Amino acid sequence: MTINAALGSVSYDDERARANGHGPMILAGVVAAGQGALPVGLLLSRNATDELIPYEAVNDEPVGTGNGTDKTFADTLAKASIEPGTVSVTDGVETFTDDGYGRLTGSAGGTGTINYTTGALSVTFNAAPANAAAVTADYVRELVGVLDETIDTTKTTSATYIPHGTVRRDVLKVGAIAKAAPSATELKRLSRKGIWAM
Repeated sequence: MTINAALGSVSYDDERARANGHGPMILAGVVAAGQGALPVGLLLSRNATDELIPYEAVNDEPVGTGNGTDKTFADTLAKASIEPGTVSVTDGVETFTDDGYGRLTGSAGGTGTINYTTGALSVTFNAAPANAAAVTADYVRELVGVLDETIDTTKTTSATYIPHGTVRRDVLKVGAIAKAAPSATELKRLSRKGIWAM
């Protein structure tokens, strides 16, 4: 007697960021609550309490205001930890660039330092910034991985993410609200972290 029965079939279609190739390392992580829906493939950073948040560039963060006398400005950047090599500080006349090792070099001979973990910043301009001149910093939060699933942070703070391995280039996104494909520079940052877009 031959029995040919199908008890049922199950299909599961869930978009993921992981890709074939160098198998991805997939970890569970705590995501900051109250961020709304976060899409699969979102590039991730960490906040001060070590929760996963969207990776972002920070522009024109105030560091101080010139008075025509003081050359040295110290501050703690608000969104540490910071991706090495991305810090720029300016008063509109002299611009400091980051060497990727914590040293800042001014275009007019000034010097400075940045602690990527804490965000502690100190710069000494070659000439004192003018009275009322804004001293500002641009930088990028440290890139730590790629979100492997779509999650709603109003309902859960647990998610899987990829800190190492291959990911699908077609699902990668920068920004949870105004989503954009990662730039060539961001793809290089991913590969330096051991995350390869296929």
